[in-house]
Amino acid sequence: MKTKSSVTARLTTLLRQKLKVSGLSRLIVGVSGGADSVALLALLRLSGAEVTAAHCNFHLRGEESLRDEAHVRSLCALLKVPLETVDFDVHGFIESNPGTSVEMACRSLRYDWFFNLLESSGADRIAIAHNADDNAETLFLNLLRGSGTKGLRGMVEDNGKVWRPVLSVHRHELEAFLKENNIPFITDSSNLISDYRRNFLRNEIFPLLRSRWEGFDKAMQSSLSFLRAENEVVEQAIADRLPSPGAPLEAEVVLDFAAPELLVRRFIDPLSPFTTTASEVVDAMRAAKPDVKRWTLRKGFLELRNGKLFLKKDV
Repeated sequence: MKTKSSVTARLTTLLRQKLKVSGLSRLIVGVSGGADSVALLALLRLSGAEVTAAHCNFHLRGEESLRDEAHVRSLCALLKVPLETVDFDVHGFIESNPGTSVEMACRSLRYDWFFNLLESSGADRIAIAHNADDNAETLFLNLLRGSGTKGLRGMVEDNGKVWRPVLSVHRHELEAFLKENNIPFITDSSNLISDYRRNFLRNEIFPLLRSRWEGFDKAMQSSLSFLRAENEVVEQAIADRLPSPGAPLEAEVVLDFAAPELLVRRFIDPLSPFTTTASEVVDAMRAAKPDVKRWTLRKGFLELRNGKLFLKKDV
């Protein structure tokens, strides 16, 4: 690949800097065959990282799924990159896990496999091609679900297992890199259908917003940056007040906190609480009645007695 063009030079410089600063060198790269993941694989390869591609075949689109895998195999041969593949029975997984959507099932299967590969290979991280557009979409999706700063901060670049080195790069820049270097990619036809909420934002809402707000993308980047910084402050304040694992949460600590429901919600989060649970607990703490209160949740139960909230997780 030629490296003299401005987009290619800029993106490879960015990736080399990120590799140097992070100290990462051995990476497993999730590759679907689409533009984003193909660009990330090629950029990391060009930047000197030791990469292994990982492709999931969910067999949801018939011949198109087989085409995707064949393309990834061809690409890896071209780039001289080792490849790991896996086949998944998504519908079988959903039958075993009622209430799981196709999107949720694919995500669960994909990341479970990625993390197993990470452990067995001894690689530093799973590298995923989430980009700036994906992050803005995540902000909107979480906003529409109802979320605090933890959801509105978007995705983080590195969580210790998953690394997103092109999170600040826009999709059109990755496509420009591929075009400059004549690297082929495929398009998932389901991405063109706006049935899924993310696709609806991507295909219909964001183009409309960009047509009215010239600085839309830059504003989204700034907002996400501010929200990440503010969320760090919130998370530190919560961490300072949460008890050590296994210890109860004191009502006095909760009621003295600026956002008591938020503190309770983080404490009870391992039990998959209902949307009203935290407010019910705080109301009970404020009432300060001597009777014992108990809440049965999805993954265990809570008990409030003597001004202390005890958490019991199902084994």
